[in-house]
Amino acid sequence: MPTYYPVRRMGITLDEQNFILRRLAQLKVEGEVLDVGCGNSLIPIQLSKAWNRKIVALDIWDEFPLETAIKNAKEEGADVEFLKIERPTLKLPFPDSSFSFVYSVMFVYNLRKHEREALFTEIRRVLRDGGLFLLVDPVIVRRERTELKGFKEVSYREENALFYYLARKE
Repeated sequence: MPTYYPVRRMGITLDEQNFILRRLAQLKVEGEVLDVGCGNSLIPIQLSKAWNRKIVALDIWDEFPLETAIKNAKEEGADVEFLKIERPTLKLPFPDSSFSFVYSVMFVYNLRKHEREALFTEIRRVLRDGGLFLLVDPVIVRRERTELKGFKEVSYREENALFYYLARKE
């Protein structure tokens, strides 16, 4: 039986994660997918199954064991590759233009300003031209979307104290 528990850094319950998951699963996504800051791995595992595609999931693995995430993906029959990223650089271990879709749920708001800027630069680097980036974070930090340089807003909405900001790489 898979093991999931809330990650303090994310600040949301499993029910709230499942709510976000249902919203994400409705998206029509093509190409390679990257999850930045996957927390307890629930979202990338379930999205992999819903979208029937591989998802690469990164985290700093400070609160949830990487081994448990790998075990959960195997038990759930999901195609997820888990990798570690290091603070403070948050360098993404991929060549330029590796992904068509990148998303981050309840991770970016935990970062310092210089870390956010570095991460956004890395996300832009690994996204293909025209690729999409979805940022889901608490409404209280919605200013983060103004720090996204080289992206054009596709949509923005607020729901349950979270914002969903979808942007296209220019």
